[in-house]
Amino acid sequence: MKDRRIRSMAKYAALASCVVFGTNVLPQAAPAVTGSAVEPCRLGSITCWSQLADKAHQASDIDKESQFRQVVSQLAWDNWERHPKSPGRWNRWAIVYENDLPLARLLEGTHLWLEAEAIYRHNQSMLEHERLAGNDIKSENDLELAHLLTKEGKQPEAKALCGTWKNRVKHNADFALYALKYDVPTPPLYDTPEVEVAVWKLECERPEDGLSLLEEQIYAHPGMLAPFAAMVNYYTSEGNFRIALTIEKNGTSALLSTPNEARK
Repeated sequence: MKDRRIRSMAKYAALASCVVFGTNVLPQAAPAVTGSAVEPCRLGSITCWSQLADKAHQASDIDKESQFRQVVSQLAWDNWERHPKSPGRWNRWAIVYENDLPLARLLEGTHLWLEAEAIYRHNQSMLEHERLAGNDIKSENDLELAHLLTKEGKQPEAKALCGTWKNRVKHNADFALYALKYDVPTPPLYDTPEVEVAVWKLECERPEDGLSLLEEQIYAHPGMLAPFAAMVNYYTSEGNFRIALTIEKNGTSALLSTPNEARK
């Protein structure tokens, strides 16, 4: 239970961080990106490169964001291999959720499908033995891999992955509902079974049905980030980067304009 609480709090914080970046509120220490010139990060500074990737993301510079995230991935996994028991902030969960999943979506959206597939599969193997990795992030990675495999014509494996999670994804929201009911103080609602089912539909069935369900959840739960994030992830993997960024900004507005007591 403690691990699930830590993981869920970290996931909500990561989602909130993505939305705050949508308002261009970046750490002052983040190096600047100006044209083709980049102020170099200190060798091995994973967080510095991650901040560069975030700033490139807000500038809609897909190429730079992808390049920076590849640097983050290499440095972070090198660090983890050297210090598997004490990797600091960049444990396997953090690398996958905060960098490698976004990187895989970018590569998929720019039609670098083999490179994206390699990252999704590496994520699978890394998450398998990560204590903080629950079914939420495992299903997210598996379903996005399934969506890509369908594009590549690898339907049998895609259907198997989708079948594995079809009747399980709704339970990813159990802990969020439990926290909403019993935690003191009451936290904002950050996930629902309907959002998780919608993600499954996006990746495995009829995307239009998934998008419709996500829109219903945005209307039903003002200020909940999860449906916005799911849409952003989908449109990014489809290469619709402008739409993805617009939805991300809409999520920012919803979060900032909705009082805490209304996020239930």
